[in-house]
Amino acid sequence: MSSEVPAAGARLQRLSWFDPEAAAMVTILVGLFQVLLAVPLAYSDHTLPKVFILPLVLGILIVAGGSFTVAHERHPSRLLLQGCACSNVAGLLVALLAFCLYCLRLSNECGKPKLLCLLHRNREYGYHMYGCAEEELVAYCWSVTLLLLLCDISAMMLHCLLSCSALKTLKKD
Repeated sequence: MSSEVPAAGARLQRLSWFDPEAAAMVTILVGLFQVLLAVPLAYSDHTLPKVFILPLVLGILIVAGGSFTVAHERHPSRLLLQGCACSNVAGLLVALLAFCLYCLRLSNECGKPKLLCLLHRNREYGYHMYGCAEEELVAYCWSVTLLLLLCDISAMMLHCLLSCSALKTLKKD
């Protein structure tokens, strides 16, 4: 029984250390994580109230790129390969934009968490450290942005690999 794939349905380029289907699955999970992190950012960030749209859109693009890649790996066709290449390149470009904006936000002096805490003496429990709610909210926003930045870096690496693989396969056909 021969399992030849026609030229129009060629699979993505594989390297010895890179499996496109596994990378696509991880890409989908990273995209879902981006979408989930958009929710707390929407309710907690009051300095830039519309910034939560960026991880939401980026997460949807990341999931789309990974989904096209998985679909192409399971059922190779030229149309799915073009969708895979386009969605991964678009995801890479938006991820680069998000990387710049997240770095700008983290470097902004207003966005850094304050490390000053107040000491409160409680007779039963000893000393306790606590800060005001506004400082804790700023620290929370800063932490969520840092998580988004780390997810974005992994998404950029995965999209770069998947885009190169899809474009090489398109060029080869």
